[in-house]
Amino acid sequence: MRSLITTFLFISLCHLSLGQTIKNIVVFGDSYSDAGNHQKLTNGPLWSQNLATSWDASLYSFAFSGAVCSNRMYSTKQFIPSIEDQIEMYYNQSLQLNPEETITIFWVGVNDIYHIYEQDDDDKGSKLKKVVDCISTNIRTVRRVFSTNRYIVFGIPPLEKMPYFTDKPDKEIKEHAANMLNEYLSNEVQKLNKHIEHLKLDFMDIHRLLDDIVAQPDSFELKNAVDPYWDVCQGQCMDDVNSYVWWDKVHLTGGVHRLIAESILQSSNEGAHLPELEQVNKMIEQTKYRSPQYQPKAQTGLMQKLIEKMQKEKETTKEQEKELEKDEQENSSNLSYYVYFGISATVIVCIGFILFNKKSSNRASQLASLSNLLKKDDRGRFVPLRNMDSDV
Repeated sequence: MRSLITTFLFISLCHLSLGQTIKNIVVFGDSYSDAGNHQKLTNGPLWSQNLATSWDASLYSFAFSGAVCSNRMYSTKQFIPSIEDQIEMYYNQSLQLNPEETITIFWVGVNDIYHIYEQDDDDKGSKLKKVVDCISTNIRTVRRVFSTNRYIVFGIPPLEKMPYFTDKPDKEIKEHAANMLNEYLSNEVQKLNKHIEHLKLDFMDIHRLLDDIVAQPDSFELKNAVDPYWDVCQGQCMDDVNSYVWWDKVHLTGGVHRLIAESILQSSNEGAHLPELEQVNKMIEQTKYRSPQYQPKAQTGLMQKLIEKMQKEKETTKEQEKELEKDEQENSSNLSYYVYFGISATVIVCIGFILFNKKSSNRASQLASLSNLLKKDDRGRFVPLRNMDSDV
């Protein structure tokens, strides 16, 4: 079983190489990740709780059952915190987590598909693309505000394999929608990794993993990949709930949550494995692994304001850098002028000095010539006049 998971995950996750350095797990999502904020829809520990016990990491799950990426995209009467709302809730906790020891995980999209296909328009593809754009925007928002670089984003599970859609006439339509959204999301992950420096964003291909589990349940130590345990066996049989894939018609059993956690764990460390289920159950009694429960609260636009403020500060810094560069250029220009002036003055002085010396040399030559004329040998020697009276 573990070899199958390892083979699968090495294709999907490439950045999770040091799970032991992760001390905080922050989760945004819907019912597949709700640890009790709204309602926990599985029989055992969630994938995130299993992962927290394995990494000895604190879990902070802001996921709410029924969540979409952004409530602004749909008209709904009931308020359920979207990913945007959840991120602001996280910010307001002021947890001050070490970015280098924190991984942020997003799992959302199934409810978005439901809302999009409830609407009476034909532009489904562009709306699915908007969901991916929303997820991408929120990843970048978290990165800028919390300075974290490690992320996992889950894809959409195979809707057509869910018991809920077994006899539905729109089964193929939902299958196509999930495939389309996964393709958009996978491409977006590649683009973000390519263009954002230091970002370590992994795409968890949950669609492929669940496809493999449903196709080969025995290989994963499961027995029933078709029926929902809650509907066919609850109180009526002695089957182990964790031997089923589906807990109800759309949600997964604790056994599959363990498989998801183990797949992520092995991608970070091939030899790693989960603690035994009994041990995990005891460990998640501690708040550290279970995650606190958070009260739903609508966003106020705070995150957008923070981003705008950061952008303005960035632009101000750029302007200041430009002004500084301009001043440096002006100072350099002034210095060049003074240097040029000094050199020019020096050259002029030197030229003047040379001309002066040349003129002085000519004058000295003229005086020397005159001196030579006065010292001619053929001129009579000066003889003082004698006192003529003394000769009488």
